[in-house]
Amino acid sequence: MPNYSRIAWKILASAMESSHEEEGKKRERVDTSANAVETSWRRRVIGGLALVMLVTGGVAYFTSVGEEMLGSASAHAFATAALVRVGLVLGALWLAWDSLRRPAKWLPPGLAVAGVIGIVVVAAQPRLLLAIGPALGVLGVLSAVMRVFRTKS
Repeated sequence: MPNYSRIAWKILASAMESSHEEEGKKRERVDTSANAVETSWRRRVIGGLALVMLVTGGVAYFTSVGEEMLGSASAHAFATAALVRVGLVLGALWLAWDSLRRPAKWLPPGLAVAGVIGIVVVAAQPRLLLAIGPALGVLGVLSAVMRVFRTKS
């Protein structure tokens, strides 16, 4: 069985090194104002998919459309619930699209990558939560302290 903690630490170290390299570069300013014309086709696709899934899930919920095709009532209930849930998540993503396009300035990029890696490692080995939780907390505090000292210089 692979040692997930050692793999996670290697990935975390490389992510932190790349975040330090990115901090030195100037970031391009992205216009995210409310009156800016939205030309993103991805947002329209996500909104359309959310609408289709919610409508399909709603129709399937209130009628027995698709129950014959799926074969059983439990499969129909599962598919209907899945359509509605995924439609709701896509709808939330559609609503939050503008804020997702700009990075959170208060969150260091290396810590975001470390958080995602930590979630993946905990999903694979839940017992590692006791080690990864405090490690991410320490990394967050250290990166905040380092950011404060860098801005003063």
